[in-house]
Amino acid sequence: MRRLSLTAALVVLGGLAFAASAPACSCASQSPAESLRRSDAAIVGRLVKIVPRGRFHADYRYEVHRVYRGRSTIEPGQMLSVRSARRAAACALPRRLRHRYGLFLIRGGGHWLAGICGVIEPRRLRHAARHQPRVYRRGSGDGGGCAA
Repeated sequence: MRRLSLTAALVVLGGLAFAASAPACSCASQSPAESLRRSDAAIVGRLVKIVPRGRFHADYRYEVHRVYRGRSTIEPGQMLSVRSARRAAACALPRRLRHRYGLFLIRGGGHWLAGICGVIEPRRLRHAARHQPRVYRRGSGDGGGCAA
C-alpha cells in the first residue's frame, strides 16, 4: 500500500511539472470591459525586474503608473510585485524590461497574480475604464484572469 501511495504521489507531481511547461497557453475570449469587471485590480505599469521564485514561478516587479481598479490597495508610483509563471508556454507575463503594460490582476494566496491573458495595451485599458459604469472604476471584482 505504501508503494502504491508513493507511486501515485510521483505521478501527480510529474503531472504538475508537465502542466507548468505545457506547450501552449490558451486564453478565453473576453472583452477588455469584461476583464476589467472581473479583475481585482487593473493597472498600467513599467516592468523593472523579474525575480525567479522556484523552478516554475517568478515575481514581476512593476512601477505603477496608473490604477484603474484597486485604488484602495495600489497607488501610482509604488513598486508592485505580480506572481506569474516563468515560461511563456505556461502563460507567463511578457519579459521586456522597461516596457509599459496594462495588466488585469487577481488576488490570491497573498499575492497579486497575472498571466499573458491579463495583459492589454495601456491605451485599450484606459478606453475600457472610461466606458465602464462608475462602480467598476473603484470597486473590487470577483476574480478573473488567465487560467494556466
